[in-house]
Amino acid sequence: MGRDQFHHQNKFSGKPDHRRRGGYRGQPFKSRGQQSGRGRPGSFANSRPPKGSGPVAVSNVKEDQVFITEYVTAGKGFRGILKSRFSDFQVNEIDCDGKEAILTDLELPTPPVSGDKMSTEEAEQELSRLISQEAVEKIQKLTEIKGKANDIVEVDVTEMTKEDRGRIHSSSKGLFGKAIVGSTVTKNDKKYITFAAFNKFQKVDRREKWLWPHRFVHFLLHKENEDTIQATSQLAELLKCSPSAFAYAGTKDRRAITTQWVSIKQFDPRRIAAAAAKIKQLTVGNFCFKPETLKLGQLRGNRFRIALRQVSAEESAIRETMESFQEKGFINYFGLQRFGNSATVPTYKVGIEILKGCWKEAFYLILKPRENDHWYMKACREEYEKSRDPERALDKLSLHNRSIEKQLLTWLVSHKNDYKCALEQIPRNVRLLYCHSYQSLIWNRVASRRLKELGHRLIPGDLVYVDKTVEAEMAIEDGLVEQQDNVIDDTPEKSTDTSYFKTLVKPLTEADIASGQYTIFDVVLPLPGHDITYPANECGQWYEEILAEDDLSSEKLKGQTKKESLGGAYRKMMIKPGNLQWKFTTYNDAKETLIFSDLEKLKGKNEPDAIKDASNRALILDFQLPSSTYATMALREILKADTSAIHQRTLEEEHSKKSDEPSSVSVTQVDKTIETPVLEEPETRTDNGSPKNVVTQQDDEDKPIAKKAKLD
Repeated sequence: MGRDQFHHQNKFSGKPDHRRRGGYRGQPFKSRGQQSGRGRPGSFANSRPPKGSGPVAVSNVKEDQVFITEYVTAGKGFRGILKSRFSDFQVNEIDCDGKEAILTDLELPTPPVSGDKMSTEEAEQELSRLISQEAVEKIQKLTEIKGKANDIVEVDVTEMTKEDRGRIHSSSKGLFGKAIVGSTVTKNDKKYITFAAFNKFQKVDRREKWLWPHRFVHFLLHKENEDTIQATSQLAELLKCSPSAFAYAGTKDRRAITTQWVSIKQFDPRRIAAAAAKIKQLTVGNFCFKPETLKLGQLRGNRFRIALRQVSAEESAIRETMESFQEKGFINYFGLQRFGNSATVPTYKVGIEILKGCWKEAFYLILKPRENDHWYMKACREEYEKSRDPERALDKLSLHNRSIEKQLLTWLVSHKNDYKCALEQIPRNVRLLYCHSYQSLIWNRVASRRLKELGHRLIPGDLVYVDKTVEAEMAIEDGLVEQQDNVIDDTPEKSTDTSYFKTLVKPLTEADIASGQYTIFDVVLPLPGHDITYPANECGQWYEEILAEDDLSSEKLKGQTKKESLGGAYRKMMIKPGNLQWKFTTYNDAKETLIFSDLEKLKGKNEPDAIKDASNRALILDFQLPSSTYATMALREILKADTSAIHQRTLEEEHSKKSDEPSSVSVTQVDKTIETPVLEEPETRTDNGSPKNVVTQQDDEDKPIAKKAKLD
């Protein structure tokens, strides 16, 4: 599942699902009138099609529909199939120090030993010294009650130091274990420690002293065919904590194998590893402890290793293409996954309605039927389209479904026609994805027009960063909101003469251009917002014209509170890849792994060798990109072809039909390397990953989330 694939097992909120559809611990089934019963005609159980039938959910959004139209260089490109298998796309995070996240250690750190542990005799002596033998005997009698009475032993500790109070708790725990619960309370300006017999029906504070070196546990998360949000949500479910407890520098692709750093506050590494062991797609390791948490955007970029299968060009043509790609780079478009999986209902259309305050229209768009949907979502959406009855539509979804659609419908069942509050039930960062999709659409449109009409050259009025070491692309919009969606900020927006964000950039003058200090790779284009500087040339006017087409303006993007506002952001128009390397390899089996992951290398496997006289050829690419840059947009410049999932699937089907024909390509292994330094000016906001060219099993939806099989 990807960031914009909202309808499939989305567990963004981490909230429990209280809709029960049957008896619970002997209780009778709760009636819902004529609509009750899992087995009734039209319910989830009876509407499920035979396994393997029905449409497969594949994104059908195409590049030209979201204004991805231009290339840096002319040429025919060549054919290559992207993400034929998820192991063909591998991503390793690069931190702010330029260090690559590689899984190298699966061992758990040695648990710390408490220095105040003592024997039973020592504990009794210490406790008697601190609170008297008589009090100890009273506490001893409580252990014989075993929770059958509410007797409490109270000890006045007002005159004691914090250290002595801690020793009382430690020694009582050493003497009585879990049979006694001790608590420090304040009454009438005095402090007391109370002791009571453990009662399993009473909620008690079971916190234990944190003995590890620092408060935050950092570990590498190695995942296969899952996105970051879904992976951390599954861990959170097993650890009984909120998904927001996990922090990470950026989200990574779903249909890929990725390794990235994750942090969490004061969680025993043994518990984290035990939870990950229950999820087939996840592996954790390289545990360490740091005083600070990870923050979104706290990375330099990502290293990509990508296999393009069934390449069609000659070696000389590919060599020329790669050298041109290294020198001239590519257009930094927002990739297709930014716009969802449906061409009929792209996410930016929902964003427009949200920004206009048309809550009912936004709600209807999210629930609108669409092509190539999963069978269960198809049934749900069609039912709601037909009846406008949220309860009937909910009956088409299983108990395990955690989709955005289910959250919206559940709210509407008990709050009739309250569409605004229904949308507010989904996490703010998810809600903002719709709005960011609209911003991204405008950015793509302006970038294409700028390059098509004004060329790949600097012109007066183009924006560049004032300080090249300070780049703040999406630091506000796509960064902090994602991991702080539980923080409510209703502070009214205050206007200032010139905001800090507007001063980050400046328009180029004729003198700036003549100085030779700037190149086309320094130019930034803004994402529209109320707190942004627009280009001081004709491009600046294009923004307002495009917003006006949807009855919006920059000023209208300023909400009544900060959490409802879109300030805007800056994004580099052109990007060069770093440390580009490439080679050919050959293979016979279409399911053969061409790139080994961190985990496979850790287990002692070596990179696969090319097979002599094999029938198939692939191009293996290895390069680095700054954060927030889409690798598929880089590949698009190389291939000169649509990178959409539907186009890639068509290529694969065409190859499948010809698979019985003998190969006419004479293949010789080649290894060419073009060395360049890592980019010194990476973007500073969160990474957004790459496309979801996903063929998803249509019967996944009703399986427990921690038990899903890997898809390939």
